[in-house]
Amino acid sequence: MPLVVAHVIVGYLVATTGAAVYYHTQAHAFSGVQAFLAFFCSLNALICFWELALAYRVGVIQKLARELRERTRDSQADRFRVVGRFFLLPCPPSKWFSLTYWSRVWWTYALYDPSYADRSTFGFWIDVSNGHVTLVPSLLCLVGMTFELLDARTFGVINLLAFYQELVGTVIYFCTYFANGRHEGKTPLEVGVFVGCTNGLWFAGPLVGVWASLQCVYAGDYAVFR
Repeated sequence: MPLVVAHVIVGYLVATTGAAVYYHTQAHAFSGVQAFLAFFCSLNALICFWELALAYRVGVIQKLARELRERTRDSQADRFRVVGRFFLLPCPPSKWFSLTYWSRVWWTYALYDPSYADRSTFGFWIDVSNGHVTLVPSLLCLVGMTFELLDARTFGVINLLAFYQELVGTVIYFCTYFANGRHEGKTPLEVGVFVGCTNGLWFAGPLVGVWASLQCVYAGDYAVFR
């Protein structure tokens, strides 16, 4: 069976999270906090890469999002089919690092939030900024929890800033999404699954990250991950 988008996403998350948890357990001991943050940081790093596609392939996204909206107007079933087809698209290794290929994420998601095909909106710019600003801290946290590359307080301060920025951005995004009526015309199921569940991880992850970062700052060590 050829590789499809779903295989690549799941494979990436299993490989990166599994490797991080394995090496941490070997070096220290299993930690639920480390395992959860390893998953979240791996996921956020992937999203950061997609957000670079949002920044640098916005012309493609705008054109195709407009065409998709016209074809799926007022039809929940059609929108579900578009999302399902995205996860079943062939995704050979030659496409894994293609910004143009992964721009499909955004012209699909724009069915539920058109701000991602509009450079004048907060939704567009908060994700573009997240892609540029939090990629390196996410990788630092993923590796640093185990290998302790920095002084614990320095590590804690860097990640505290990154996780707090992610949390604030998520809160404002939800506020603008509903205040500007972007949920109108969508069913509660669609909003709950494609907006609530997907973005809700950026409440839980940053909250745990802020707490763990503060423990590193207060204690001056990495004990919170052991």
